[in-house]
Amino acid sequence: MKPLPNTRLINDAISGDTEAIEQLLLQYHPSVIRFAREFCATPEDVEDAVQETLWIAAQQIGTLRVASAFSSWLFKIVRHQCFRLLKLARHTGFTSELPEIVPSDEDTERQIALRHDLTAALATLPPSHREVFFLRDLEELPASEVADRLGITVMTVKSRLHRARTTLRLKLQEWK
Repeated sequence: MKPLPNTRLINDAISGDTEAIEQLLLQYHPSVIRFAREFCATPEDVEDAVQETLWIAAQQIGTLRVASAFSSWLFKIVRHQCFRLLKLARHTGFTSELPEIVPSDEDTERQIALRHDLTAALATLPPSHREVFFLRDLEELPASEVADRLGITVMTVKSRLHRARTTLRLKLQEWK
């Protein structure tokens, strides 16, 4: 079910009210996920597209001129993000997941090189993104627990995790 547009909330968000932006994006979040599932190729791409969409919407909502255009504008962003991820996957030859790399036990030089490149890629992440990446992907903590530990919102955890994964994918794409 598509959320009913709340013109006052949308206008407040357009004028820069951060609380209104957050409420609006939370209200539309389930619809954005459903919409992304229709256009994205993988569940990981859905997650990435949704996070990117919410981030773009939060940053660019002030450019919207008419509150009644919010829904179509938001869903156009989602569709664009899904197509962008699909195009990236086709262009680079791998899906949005990090490529699986399982060096053989015999190839110790390759293992050392991979560890070096992975360490270097992790070092390029901002500390806040690296921290979220370690807690979510290595310690496998739920987003809500990571948010509680770090004193941030779940949406912030997801955004930082998305950016960390994207950076690591780009840095490690030669290992596909």
